[in-house]
Amino acid sequence: MRFKDSILQRYRSLTGVRRRRNQGIALVLAAMVSACGGDAEPGKKTGLLSGWFEREPAPEAETGCARPVGSKLVFFGVVAADEPVAVKVAEDVLRYGGTAADAAVALALTLTVTKPSMASLGGGGVCIVHDPAAKYTEVIDFIASPGSPVAGADRPSAVPTLLRGLAALHARYGQSDIRALLAGAEKKARFGAIVTRAAALDLALAAKPLFDDPEARRIFGHANGAPVGEGVWLTQPDLADTYATLRTAGISSFYKGAFAQRLVAAVTAAGGTLTLDDLRRYLPRWRKAVLVPYRDQVLAFVPPPAGVGVGGALMWNMLAQNDRYQAADPAARAHLLVEAAKRAFAARPRWLGADDASDYSFTNRLVAETLMSDFDPARATPVDALDVQPRAMPENPAGTGFVVVDLVGQAVACTLTNYGFYGTGRVASGTGILLAGAPGQGDRNALSLGPVLTYDRELRSFRLAVAGSGGAATLTASMTVLAASILDGSVLDKALRLPRVHHGGLPDVVLAEKSVPEAVIGTLRGQGHQVTVVPDLGRVNAAECPLGLDARSDEIACFVHADPRGFGIAAEAER
Repeated sequence: MRFKDSILQRYRSLTGVRRRRNQGIALVLAAMVSACGGDAEPGKKTGLLSGWFEREPAPEAETGCARPVGSKLVFFGVVAADEPVAVKVAEDVLRYGGTAADAAVALALTLTVTKPSMASLGGGGVCIVHDPAAKYTEVIDFIASPGSPVAGADRPSAVPTLLRGLAALHARYGQSDIRALLAGAEKKARFGAIVTRAAALDLALAAKPLFDDPEARRIFGHANGAPVGEGVWLTQPDLADTYATLRTAGISSFYKGAFAQRLVAAVTAAGGTLTLDDLRRYLPRWRKAVLVPYRDQVLAFVPPPAGVGVGGALMWNMLAQNDRYQAADPAARAHLLVEAAKRAFAARPRWLGADDASDYSFTNRLVAETLMSDFDPARATPVDALDVQPRAMPENPAGTGFVVVDLVGQAVACTLTNYGFYGTGRVASGTGILLAGAPGQGDRNALSLGPVLTYDRELRSFRLAVAGSGGAATLTASMTVLAASILDGSVLDKALRLPRVHHGGLPDVVLAEKSVPEAVIGTLRGQGHQVTVVPDLGRVNAAECPLGLDARSDEIACFVHADPRGFGIAAEAER
């Protein structure tokens, strides 16, 4: 492909890419770095070109990273997430031989310590996994359900599903000792982890209602009642003890036995809803991905109830049909994205709860009925004029997404949630666990969950993964990045930095980031759209190997980036 050839040509001149020697390990030098490998500082973004190639290190003036003359680096994978400490943990797991699944488990566990606003042992989520050996992509669904009603409960909570979901992911695709991964989170909780800007800003926003709970105030507040701030070394002894139990007694101890009984009692005392039967009965599900072929790639979406799944597949097809996106100029693309999103959100009631919604034939039928036959490139289609009417459906704004890829092309992309900002806002006393909100209560749902992964149609090697967050805008942000990267051929960093627009079906209003040019906003308004300018829309972390990545590859370039709208980082594992 022309795009592939241009990437190889571009980076051969910069890095001296050569074919991989026939040896058991890949040698790599990072080029064009904005921060050097694992030395990225919190708040800094990295965009690294990596590959299975060998050369002398470039001088400091070229890369900004001094290397000893004659030294060589070994590539072990890439990772991007919303919280820097968790990225560093995952990077270390990759660097010392762990798989992408091992690193993803370690990252998720660390987030329960370092970014509890979005991820907790009380919450859940969904991951999509590409297996380069089996040439297969599948989904592990550990989206939570509400706990059983309990007398006197005033803050309904979810069944904690995160641990069993991560255990299932590790059992199938990991190779590190899971006790070591649990120990890593235990150490961060017991001996302390620095509060990064990403975590401090969340805590500052939530402190007033969160500190109504004495346990939360004790953990996350100073003696004077102020929330801990950026740069503070925060310890969480109760959470560390929970991880010690998991490490010594196994993850199953969380779901049955003495600890499970203690957890249920603590949840009930915190006004939550949970029974021993809820814990015993819960099992995560391995599910088929929704596969959408496009030229030389296959896009894999997650099945319902994760809303970015089928919704993303529908929006993607509307953008890609007849090269609509490629043929449009920037103002026309904004209009197209808005109209596609409007129809994708309107179609939700038709697939939510459908048993066969993960079947692509079902998606095809939906696509045929919602493929913008009424689209007018010159004017806005009012919501009340759509063939399918949207329904107001509030979405869970609290979530976090991450992507991990290892040296042989195993890739894991996940979105996690507490079904509310800091979940219910209460901590199960003696456990350090923030309780997740009960799904089904208001905006506490899985509609904003759903990473997307693509692979090569012929070789079945990994190509691209995105994991977004940010409520309803997760769908439009993720599709904006995919469209720019795959349909337009933009490099990943540029795709992530593009100004975003959003339409959620109802109300009939376009949200536009403040970075959207005035001329584009003026065009949208001239077409009949009601436009409101907002600071930003969604967060998307992404990794891409546009030439494909697996153990057979001779020449590979990979990019990894954290969304510049947030305070996460991307890093390359090398040594």
